[in-house]
Amino acid sequence: MKFELLAQGAVKPEGWIAEQMRLDLHQGLKGNFPGITNNVSQNLFAVQNRHAGTWVPGARGSREKAWWAGEHEGYWYDSIARSAILLDDAEFKQTVQIWVDAVLAAFDQTGYIGIYDAETRFPDKGFDGELWTQSRAFQALLAWYEFTGDQRILEAVTATVRKTIDHYRGQGTYFGRPDPDGGVTHGVGYMDTLEWLYRLTGDPWFAEAAVWFYTDYSDSVPDTFDDLTAGRMADPEFPWDDHGAHIGEALHLPRIAHAFSGEERFGRAAAQVLPKLLRHTNPGGGVALGYLEAVACAEGGGHLPSENCAHIEALMSLNRLFQFESDLSIADWQERCIFNVVQGARFHPVDRAVAYLSRDNRRHAADPAIHGGRELFSACHTAAACCVLNLPRAMPYYVEGMWYRRTGKTGLLAKCYGPCELSTEIGGIAVRIREVTDYPFSDRIEFQIDPAEPVEFELCLRIPDSAGEPLVEAVGAQIVSEEGLLNVSKVWKKGDGVQVNFQFDVRRRIQQDGQEVYWTWGPLVFSLPFEAEVKEELEIAARKGIRSGFYEYRVCPVESEGWNYINNPDSSFTRRSAEGDLNHPWVKPPLVLEGDLLDRDENAHSVRLVPLGSAALRRTTFPFSNYVCADPAGVKFCEGSGGDDDPMRFF
Repeated sequence: MKFELLAQGAVKPEGWIAEQMRLDLHQGLKGNFPGITNNVSQNLFAVQNRHAGTWVPGARGSREKAWWAGEHEGYWYDSIARSAILLDDAEFKQTVQIWVDAVLAAFDQTGYIGIYDAETRFPDKGFDGELWTQSRAFQALLAWYEFTGDQRILEAVTATVRKTIDHYRGQGTYFGRPDPDGGVTHGVGYMDTLEWLYRLTGDPWFAEAAVWFYTDYSDSVPDTFDDLTAGRMADPEFPWDDHGAHIGEALHLPRIAHAFSGEERFGRAAAQVLPKLLRHTNPGGGVALGYLEAVACAEGGGHLPSENCAHIEALMSLNRLFQFESDLSIADWQERCIFNVVQGARFHPVDRAVAYLSRDNRRHAADPAIHGGRELFSACHTAAACCVLNLPRAMPYYVEGMWYRRTGKTGLLAKCYGPCELSTEIGGIAVRIREVTDYPFSDRIEFQIDPAEPVEFELCLRIPDSAGEPLVEAVGAQIVSEEGLLNVSKVWKKGDGVQVNFQFDVRRRIQQDGQEVYWTWGPLVFSLPFEAEVKEELEIAARKGIRSGFYEYRVCPVESEGWNYINNPDSSFTRRSAEGDLNHPWVKPPLVLEGDLLDRDENAHSVRLVPLGSAALRRTTFPFSNYVCADPAGVKFCEGSGGDDDPMRFF
């Protein structure tokens, strides 16, 4: 099976997804970030005045590396561009167009898209973030190109990429320089651009560049950022150790390089990506961290934090990986991540603050000493602005990966589910498909098919790993099961449709270490919620003397009865309907689980579990017995606990 991403804007969100995106754009961090920090409003890609290898004033009174604000500007405009496209938002479309025109005007003068001045661009030593910052801006620019068809964008991006790659190929290496930093190794994200330009142009130069790129990374990158290299990945027993966000950014590298080259060592590396990802995934879908922002060999568990940047970059990488390795477990991982840890890291209904690091088991978010304040809900953390800027990109990238075109066969794939509308062409005939559903709060989906004229194609529906025996209705269609898919084929006419019921059931699952259990229904993971008190601790603003209206918060439990509960082997949980709000289902979920847990004296207590994303403070995993500590060693939950040394920031 082979599938291909559709152009930006082909899939538009509806229902609760569109409502969440609209609120975040106009009331949340997404649309208001220039008032919180000037890291996104310096127009670095237009002025091109940053000096590589230097430190500059940064967010919240800190010093930061010169490339950080370039990353942040790229993140922000990527989020704004994709949201404006998907919501058809005139105000923010104008915002994006002004930025695009300024970037293109600078390119006309310099022949370069990037943040650096003429004297220091394309640096060959030390820290720089050249490829990384370019690649984040290119995500916004190429999305805008696909939406508008503006050839100036494609020509400018193509010229810059050729110039950048030719420079480093001429030097013999990019990753093998003296004294690289994380900005250099974040350059793995450039694979996004190389794959996309090959898909847009069909020019083999970009495929060859992608192979050189992964070869250089595998052979030259320092061992502090080498988890996805061909050598390290080939060993299935070797756990990941490096920065979680680097890993998320690089998941697609070996498979794309293998597809373009056929090299056996790349294929062996690619075969281990998904098994290792699952090994290091927390119950709620986050990439587990053992120390600060590093995986540090940690296997997934409810007490371990995970980083927003890792979640969102992994979602992006997996969208691209799926085109070359159509393993449907990719979609299961993406749904688990987006519907659990991503929702659980943000405020609801409006994203006005984000937890940089988030845990499935979170007793409080009130101690600035833990992980340098990364576990607080904040509009901009002292550590960096990256995670609060990355989280608003989550839903646009989820929407991007909901539908694919099947290649080698006339068909469309519904890969990830949720309310949306697809507009595309099949054999030159316009086709619209509305996906009507409350998923993931329902296991029923109706596909309303509206072609401009009758057209034959195959509608491929992924069977989620949590499904029972699916029930499908499609009048006059042939329905065939194939490798986790339901393939529904016929000559489709206006008014045709497909109804599917995946028949989810409640399941008890065991986390990676075998010590604790949790419960799921479909892609949703459920948690015991604790009533929370939210205090506005600090208003964060881009300039002194202005009011942003966005804060850093202290979230404390009013009570946390149930934190010490354990699994009751004699009880099962049952799904119940609740009086929810289907437009804002994370505020008032329309379903809950009911059952019993035991206290440490083995007395049974009736409890109601809610979706993980609906509870700011929660317990998700529960020990099998009272011999397992409620707070495993090394996990700090208490007020006044000591903080880790934080090498990320200087004040």
